[in-house]
Amino acid sequence: MTDALYYLLNYFLVKEQIYVNQEELKLQLLSHPSYPSMHSITGVLSHFNIENMALEVPKNRETLFQLPDNFISIINKDKEFVCVTQGEDDIQLMYGDKKKKTITVNEFIDIWGGIIVVAEKEATEFETKKIDTKTLLNGLYFISSFVLLAIFSYHKPTLFQVSHFILSIIGIYVSSLIVKHEFGYHSKTLDKFCTATETSSCDAVLNSEAASISSFFKVSDLSLIYFVGLSLSWLFLINFSATNFHTISIISLLSLPITIYSLYYQYRIVKKWCPLCLSIVAILWLQCGALFLNQASLFNLQLNITDAFILFISFLFSTTLWLFIKSLLKDQQQLKKLKIEHYKFKRNFELFNAVYSNQKRFDTTIDSNLEIVLGNKNAPLHILIVTNPSCYYCKEAHTDLEKVLHNNPDDVSVTIRFNVASNQDMVANKVANRILEIYNNESIEDCKKALHEVYKSDANLDKWLVKWGEASNDSYRKVLDIQQKWCHHNNINFTPALLINGKQYPKEYNRSDLNYFIEDLIELENDNNM
Repeated sequence: MTDALYYLLNYFLVKEQIYVNQEELKLQLLSHPSYPSMHSITGVLSHFNIENMALEVPKNRETLFQLPDNFISIINKDKEFVCVTQGEDDIQLMYGDKKKKTITVNEFIDIWGGIIVVAEKEATEFETKKIDTKTLLNGLYFISSFVLLAIFSYHKPTLFQVSHFILSIIGIYVSSLIVKHEFGYHSKTLDKFCTATETSSCDAVLNSEAASISSFFKVSDLSLIYFVGLSLSWLFLINFSATNFHTISIISLLSLPITIYSLYYQYRIVKKWCPLCLSIVAILWLQCGALFLNQASLFNLQLNITDAFILFISFLFSTTLWLFIKSLLKDQQQLKKLKIEHYKFKRNFELFNAVYSNQKRFDTTIDSNLEIVLGNKNAPLHILIVTNPSCYYCKEAHTDLEKVLHNNPDDVSVTIRFNVASNQDMVANKVANRILEIYNNESIEDCKKALHEVYKSDANLDKWLVKWGEASNDSYRKVLDIQQKWCHHNNINFTPALLINGKQYPKEYNRSDLNYFIEDLIELENDNNM
């Protein structure tokens, strides 16, 4: 099954009550250069600021019982990924193909690889509410259906008209599920419905030859267009009080041969049943059954030219609208694939390192030990950022570095070097001077807080100075002058500028991409220092 590791990771996060944007999760995982691997899992979890660890532990009962209730692990010689849930007396395994299996503890230890990934719940900037996009769309569908029914009911329709119209609305919903399934938008509930028994498989039927009318048009498209066109026709026809709805009755009767062929094809040719397709068949039969609620005899049906014209216009409109929407969905699907391929290529460390290694190396030392250094000063990876409190683009760079420091507190140090004008009356100069004073005379946490407030998106430097005050003296102006001279000497005239162990960060990459290479850069520096 495609995206098996994504499904397992998402399932694991839900079990741990950690909610993230699923589209972002899928994109980040599939575009990871080492996907599918444990490293890709830990990398994605770190991207979402989720505390996690990958460990190799002894394979015994004592160790197992000390582990969290839920974790991702590898089993069998084939190194198959599973999500493990510990019960009181057994172990439940969730596989990438969405199948569950319950085994004893001893059975699990026999197939267990001993390598695990665990995570700890904490709030993240990517955390989303349980009311996600899918829930919102379903809500909009049902609200829209209610509004249409209210408009339809305003004209006091008969039982036949109400029944046929409601079935058309239900037909739209089921047809949309079929289309979503064909476009690869799977859900746990829908997948269970499609594979409820050994003889049922939506994929087998929907991917068969008979499911395609042409290379561009499928039976699922026809189903959606039919029910949308029928619903629109009802909304128009209900305004004609003299109509007897014979034309809609004729259309419903003409659909019966198609349902018979569908049942024959599933039973004799594919030898698999598509529950979604059977639902459409049932709706069409129910609509035919509703004809008996109409006062007119089925043997006296007459085609009405006005009704036929309205039906034609409705079907033409629904066809045009769906073909337009379908092209957008295909483009979006193709864009997602290209996006994944793009990120997978761009986040390849070997490619990054090839560009990074050719960068010019700067002598980053200056004649002052008073400038701001955050993190571990003895870390293998030293990052220098040249910044200005008034610089708009520095805000995002500082946010990225905050994330780097948070995820790698022992392996990274960040030096803040200001490039501000020497005019002491300028607000940027005052702020930089005060931040240096806070760093050298107050706590590191106060300095981090002050920096965060300076570089947050809606920062107001004048208000910042009111809150934090100006420097008590000009003793740190000399440090700012030294930093500015260093920038001029090295032709670093724009902010932000980023240097990693003395080498300029490659301009071919966004600064936010640094998070994807941190672990590899740390490992590279550790290897070079051995």
